[in-house]
Amino acid sequence: MELLKQDKLESRTYQEVIAASSMRQNTMIVLPTGLGKTVIAAMIAAKKLEDGKVMFLAPTKPLAEQHFKSFNEFIDIPEEEMNVMTGETRPDERYGLWKDKQVFFGTPQVVENDLIAGEVPVREFELVLFDECHRATGEYSYVFISEKMPCHKVGLTASPGGDKEKIMEVADNLELINFEVRTEDDPDVKPYIQDKEVEWIKVPLNNRFDSARKKLEDAKRKPLKELKKMEYISSTSIKKTDLLKLQNEIRSKLSTTDDPKHYSAISHAASALKISQAIELLETQGVSQCYSYMRGLEEDSSKAAKKALNDKDFQKAKSLVEYLKKKGEEHPKLEKLKDLLEGLDGKAIVFTEYRASSDKIVEELEDNHRPVKFVGQQGEDGMTQKQQIDTLDEFGDEKYDVLVSTSIGEEGLDIPSVDKVIFYEPVPSSVRDIQRMGRTGRQESGEVFVLIAEDTRDEGYYWSAYHKKKNMNSILKELKEEGLKQQQRSLDSFKGETRKISDGNKNKDKQEENDEDSVEIIADDRENRIAKEFSRKELDVNKKRLETADFVLSEDVAVERKTTEDFVDSIVDNRLFDQLGDLTSYNRPVLLIEGNNIYSQRNVDEKAIRGAISSVILDYSIPIVWSEGVEDTVEILVQIAEKEQEEKDKEVAVRGNNTGKTMQQRKEFIVAGLPGVNTKIARRLLAEFGNVREIFKASEDELQAVDGLGQGKAESISRMLDENYK
Repeated sequence: MELLKQDKLESRTYQEVIAASSMRQNTMIVLPTGLGKTVIAAMIAAKKLEDGKVMFLAPTKPLAEQHFKSFNEFIDIPEEEMNVMTGETRPDERYGLWKDKQVFFGTPQVVENDLIAGEVPVREFELVLFDECHRATGEYSYVFISEKMPCHKVGLTASPGGDKEKIMEVADNLELINFEVRTEDDPDVKPYIQDKEVEWIKVPLNNRFDSARKKLEDAKRKPLKELKKMEYISSTSIKKTDLLKLQNEIRSKLSTTDDPKHYSAISHAASALKISQAIELLETQGVSQCYSYMRGLEEDSSKAAKKALNDKDFQKAKSLVEYLKKKGEEHPKLEKLKDLLEGLDGKAIVFTEYRASSDKIVEELEDNHRPVKFVGQQGEDGMTQKQQIDTLDEFGDEKYDVLVSTSIGEEGLDIPSVDKVIFYEPVPSSVRDIQRMGRTGRQESGEVFVLIAEDTRDEGYYWSAYHKKKNMNSILKELKEEGLKQQQRSLDSFKGETRKISDGNKNKDKQEENDEDSVEIIADDRENRIAKEFSRKELDVNKKRLETADFVLSEDVAVERKTTEDFVDSIVDNRLFDQLGDLTSYNRPVLLIEGNNIYSQRNVDEKAIRGAISSVILDYSIPIVWSEGVEDTVEILVQIAEKEQEEKDKEVAVRGNNTGKTMQQRKEFIVAGLPGVNTKIARRLLAEFGNVREIFKASEDELQAVDGLGQGKAESISRMLDENYK
């Protein structure tokens, strides 16, 4: 590995062993935080760079930039040969970079988009590294990227999860057949593990809190009793997660039967969940957070919210919380937190689930500390990625001594070493629990404190994470011991998939050789799920920002796609008919509605939905096509495109937005809006008459002299130009 800067790396045997193993087979590397996953990644990359390009994927831009800096430090390759690929670089600029550079650090969404656009030279890559690889489930972009990249793959994580099925889903999705697992108890890593003291601190709630909580529990019990009476549940002692599952089950039933009983049950479940959230906030976070949530319910127009607010016990609880708020009472955890930070000589991180809690904690600590909030990008008070990086730099430079972080601080980011980590509440996830604890005890010994509100769901979350972590370690050992059997099964699968990719690319090459037979589709660049399916089928998709429609299948046909949920939402917020009006700029517009049982969305009156559907068909003369799901949508769009593009004179062209067109194109755009006129006929008309005005003045006989315009089309054009506007 001549490219490695040996003087920059401390020689650790376990890193060399893991790197050597990972170079031979696609590998999942599971290593505790602070033990050098990035160093191992650099070792593997240095070897693979001898034969081709390398890609290092990370969930966020700050993390991708962090890996760029590490590789620049560890690998002897010119900085100009490396590039960070994020959404801040324009797509047309990125396309050139993919060809010119050697090492890429990217966010998954951006790389996925460029793969869909066909701009990534996949066969030039020797290695893809997936950081925080436990995310590779469901529709996460890592899954699609792995499908499209037929090269060596390595996944990196500190905590893959406590469920064997999910770990194997990640491994299968990324085609990982080898497992390199180390825990803090393994002899080869133990010398590099710093002491970490973990203390769980129970905090009792006072009587005033308890009174409000009991009233909320009484309020919650009523919708649960109704659900039990309706035989949806067998007991009113039901967890929040079980209520969420019940909601999904009822929605699933509604997709096959329109039983009014199911609508009532969904409303009861939703009401119980809203009250449950108020209880959780009061128990685990404090008065301010619960008070804000209750006030927010007053702005919630749903039946479930109104049902909760109108309940007498809920009203009594609300009054008690308002009283505590006026008295300035907060959660007793705050006082315990101050005690733990008293005399802090160094730095600390306080983790909390809720952004509102982070604000309150910062406010309470300001008298004796230099706290700073660290939150994600979403919402009005979110932090941009630049603000996040600047905050971490300032924390590292000791401008602040306490970082109060939501979940954004758990994963990946290189947060400076701290002396204390405090959980404001336990988390039920083994992955998140491990990530939080890994923020201390990296270079020096550290302390971890977990605050648990006594006799609340905090205790349940604590035990949940404890058992999941225990289970995860036994699963990882089992995977490692399974070894050869699992590797062979996955290797056979991997070879088969690689052949499929290869065959797919050969088919694509054949398609490109015969462009006339290929189907072209223009897709709005926000329609990523559909574009992804097109790419899987090796279909030619041109992604661009469309002001009108979601898909353009020819110069005549444009399709507006709506899920059942979005269709109902667009009725409520009045978007639908504006969008349909724009859609009629195409000669043959289509509305595609995707999903089952449109009447189960948002408790909107069925008559209103039927009225909207009728208006689409009768007032706008737009046909409606129904689709069962994403795959069905893709098949429908392809079939319509094939049918349309059988006519060789037809182009796939955008109408409805002529911004950025040349004067020549604008003239063609105007003329192609005449009845029966497509872009090619428009060009013939302009060539014949010289300008747009002369075409509009032409007689029917003069129009018929142009190739492609018969008597019927000429009459339609004259009729449209002469008829008064009504």
